[in-house]
Amino acid sequence: MKFPKKKEKHSELHLNEKKEIVYSTKKYILLTILAVFGVFVLTSLLLICMTLRYYLETAAIPQAVASVVLENVQVSQPDGSEKSLAQYILDEYIQDDRITVEEVQEVLHEGTFSDFATVLAEKYNQYLTEGGEFPEIEAQEFIALLEENTDLIYEKTGLRFLDPDKQKLKENLNHPLDTLNHMLESYMYKGVKGFFLRIAVSFWVEIVLALLMGALLAWMIIISIRGKKKIGTAFKAYSISATLPCTIVFMGGLLMAWLMELIHLPGELGTALRGRTVTFSGIGILICIFLFCFGMLWNLITTNSTSAGTAPETKPSSKNMDMPAPLDHTQPLPVIPETPKRQFCRFCGKKLVSPDALFCYHCGKAQDSEHLILKEISHE
Repeated sequence: MKFPKKKEKHSELHLNEKKEIVYSTKKYILLTILAVFGVFVLTSLLLICMTLRYYLETAAIPQAVASVVLENVQVSQPDGSEKSLAQYILDEYIQDDRITVEEVQEVLHEGTFSDFATVLAEKYNQYLTEGGEFPEIEAQEFIALLEENTDLIYEKTGLRFLDPDKQKLKENLNHPLDTLNHMLESYMYKGVKGFFLRIAVSFWVEIVLALLMGALLAWMIIISIRGKKKIGTAFKAYSISATLPCTIVFMGGLLMAWLMELIHLPGELGTALRGRTVTFSGIGILICIFLFCFGMLWNLITTNSTSAGTAPETKPSSKNMDMPAPLDHTQPLPVIPETPKRQFCRFCGKKLVSPDALFCYHCGKAQDSEHLILKEISHE
């Protein structure tokens, strides 16, 4: 009855043992690459979301639009060329050879057209932060803008917009404004682009992204442990993979004015939005540097503690065992007493011929033990 109890106890101990999970080198490298890619994507998304939400909450985009100099704005043409906004207005909407580009530029500079653009930017900013009905640009708003600047236009150009002119302008603006509204609505309200834009400016999305990045760090630590690597290696790999998107955004912030002009937008927009972009990405770079240094310090501490806890055992080598111990020249050599030489035969007692004689002259017996043995063997 006792033996089954012992077997049950042994089986319970066997089941309670936890098998250590060890990743092979190939699996460790593959999982690490996936984790690094995930950190790169999540860091990029988090930077974009934080930057956009800050722009909307602080009304940075309307402020940037207000800083744009309208007479310097370039309008892209279907053939790839560019025109100034004044030249574009003169070619498309003013059919009078007496009006010059310089006069149109003066109207743009002194009128309330920049304020009109700022108001439009504020409407879109409010829509993205608070929701509601999508704000569409209507041709009647431009007619009201011209009526507001009627005196300035007459003073600079000598033109007066009569009702037929306003009606024709309204008809000409309907198609391009419909195209513009459709494009803006697809980016901000409808479709996949609008969906992701509304999500990107949500605070809760930033919380989810931050939690996912923390989970990825924990996963990379588990991968390092199961891959028989030091935990600090996970921190170093995490920081390096997060540094790359932070550096890209940082450089993009510094070159934002050039990038805006590259996509045919006013460079003043990039200059106004550059500061916060550089700030967020710069903070991210500093955090990555801290994590990298923390990983190096962790590896250093664990290495020192491991070497201190397990002292190396000194094993005598076969070479040292075969070698004689070195002589200590500081100690005096031991004095070996001289053996007194034999004068008489130890068998017959008669005097030997010489003290070094090996055999007795009288009895013939060997005086040394070695020779005595040899003599006995020879007699046998």
